[in-house]
Amino acid sequence: MVDGLAARGELDPWWRTAFTEVPRHAFLPDTVWCQNGTSSGNDLIPMRRADDPERWLELAYANAPVNTQVDDGNPVGEDGSGFEVTSSASMPAVMAQMLTALDLRPGMRALEIGTGTGYNAALLAHRLGADNVVSVEVDPAVAAQARRALADSGYGAVTVVTGNGADGYRDGAPYDRVLATVAATDVPYPWVAQTRPGGRVLLPWTSVYHPSGLLTLTVAADGSATGRIGDPASFMRLRAQRVPRRRAGGLVADRDTTLATVSTTEVHPYHVAANRDAATAIGLRVPNCQYTYSPQSSEAGTLWLVDQWSGSWATVDLTADPPYEVRQGGDRKLWDEVDAAYRWWLDVGKPAVGVWRFTITPSGQRVELTEPLV
Repeated sequence: MVDGLAARGELDPWWRTAFTEVPRHAFLPDTVWCQNGTSSGNDLIPMRRADDPERWLELAYANAPVNTQVDDGNPVGEDGSGFEVTSSASMPAVMAQMLTALDLRPGMRALEIGTGTGYNAALLAHRLGADNVVSVEVDPAVAAQARRALADSGYGAVTVVTGNGADGYRDGAPYDRVLATVAATDVPYPWVAQTRPGGRVLLPWTSVYHPSGLLTLTVAADGSATGRIGDPASFMRLRAQRVPRRRAGGLVADRDTTLATVSTTEVHPYHVAANRDAATAIGLRVPNCQYTYSPQSSEAGTLWLVDQWSGSWATVDLTADPPYEVRQGGDRKLWDEVDAAYRWWLDVGKPAVGVWRFTITPSGQRVELTEPLV
């Protein structure tokens, strides 16, 4: 695993020793869950170490995330299968990317939001010393498992706190670095307040619509923090900001689709769903809207838009050539909103993800373009 990361340029040499000496498999539970490739029923299937130890070990050292908890620890399927991933071990390449972006130095103090398996906390401890690492985990069972794994691996001095990660951990502040391994739409101000001036806060930022990428914030002396989004990344959300998994088709099936408004559009679904720059702008301008884009081929598929809170929905059916049929139902006309946001993005010059500037203060979060509108 480490050789592969290094060969692809995904592992900074400063971190290679930590990745080599901290065993990832020692932090994984004996049961993990694999998606069976379908989108019906409880599609997260348990894979037990005792049943297939070789396969379990392959998963431990693959450059891929490993699902370590489903349905908040209570799998909904009688066979132990699950519906929603609620904790995981992150993809090693993404972990390496985030750790490098922190720009750590020996002796710094770090706060991690989202302990998960404890593997990332162990990597931090290997470089900084376990006494300099604090990690917060909202799930008591997950936190307990991480404490055991850290202790067994020689990193028991890491402080693992069971609590709401959005609150940080004031008793250990100030920190030089705060790293969130969970995504947020609204950056919690305690993360900024508990970081030293000049320190760094790193998190995956997401709107309800689209996971935009890694947001790096620098904390100022006045208690504010500013920064921009860099590389793409997609993580589970803070539980306080969680958007439950839903299957768009199932939501729409529960509505009377005969009441839908029917129209057409020349805009290909790809442009509003698969373009990260456009999707970021749409997510900032269209609240509480999720999409699922399932192209069956270059000439067939469906874009689903849903608002779980109001029950509004829209579909765009992809065909060989435009125009594409649009159907919308509910109080909101979601396609109209998404289309308007997309056209705004075009009109102002197609701003890239990195053009948006985030400012976090005690009063909240502000996001603005840093280039003049055209």
